Amino acid sequence: MRKIAIYALAAGCLLTAGCAKNATVSEGETAQKYLQLWMKEYHPEVASATNGVYILSDEPGTGDGWNSSLDYSLLNVTIRTLAGKVTTTNHEDVAKQVGSYVEGDYYGPVVTATSSGYAGVESMLEGMRIGGTRTAVIPSWLLTKDRYSSQKEYLEACSSSTHLIYTISFSGQIDDVQQWERSLLRQYVTSHYGADVQSVSFNDATEQASIFFFIPDNSHVTSWEEMASGTKYTLNYTGSLLNGQVFDTTSEKVAKDNGIYNKNRTYEPVTITTAADYDNYALDGSTSLVDGFKGALSMLKYPGQRGVAIFASDLGYSTGGSGTTIPGFAPLRFDLEIVKVTSSK
Repeated sequence: MRKIAIYALAAGCLLTAGCAKNATVSEGETAQKYLQLWMKEYHPEVASATNGVYILSDEPGTGDGWNSSLDYSLLNVTIRTLAGKVTTTNHEDVAKQVGSYVEGDYYGPVVTATSSGYAGVESMLEGMRIGGTRTAVIPSWLLTKDRYSSQKEYLEACSSSTHLIYTISFSGQIDDVQQWERSLLRQYVTSHYGADVQSVSFNDATEQASIFFFIPDNSHVTSWEEMASGTKYTLNYTGSLLNGQVFDTTSEKVAKDNGIYNKNRTYEPVTITTAADYDNYALDGSTSLVDGFKGALSMLKYPGQRGVAIFASDLGYSTGGSGTTIPGFAPLRFDLEIVKVTSSK
């Protein structure tokens, strides 16, 4: 009833103003009036900040302050409607609270580009420090990727009346995202396999310095005769993020142990067809595989060989990630095991 009353009051005010001035009320003015009335009803103690957002709560961080000149930020974000419904979250605790948590999905900071984000999110981050969490109402006219020099221009360009409540936890910033990701890879490889492991290239025409690592395990090799192009063999594999979270596997046990088991899927080794060129390696007849995975397959030379491939998102799912399990700019790890050669050339 309170929400209906606000709508009615807003409509009445706008209608009166429109009749008095005999002028058309813009979408921005309508949205602004409604938000002012909603804030007065539910958060009368909160005033609009100079950047246009309404800060509802603020837990200050203790690290460096957010810097608009840096290209990327590491953020955990929860988005709610004004009615309180959560529409998006990568906060694990929030997902569990509202019943949307899915084991196997990625929850944690995501790399967010400053220049391609909403103006309201950028405004909300102003003044935040690493480690801080802030909740704010972002007006509909600031939910745009365009940038204007004044609130008046934002209102004039407004085409929506949907205001949203954002909760943002600020974990850090990145100036050079490629260098940051390569540093993550190097640290991971060094801590797990030692500083002597060097990156390798599976395609001489592509620069892969510091973005692809392959650690072979030859302890189960059954023949030292290298497999020829066109050889078919069965393979078990497990794909994971560097934090250990598994997103894909051919092993039923691994799937169950990591909460990604799907009863509608058959868990068994897949068939790989080798090729002279890494790009033509096929899994169950398909070559529609990320370059890093195909490159990893090309590193397996002998029957019974195993190996671990670790590579940057350049060779994986790039800036956009994949679904709800792989975030953008995520380096990947694949554990591979040749089970059996089924036909040879």
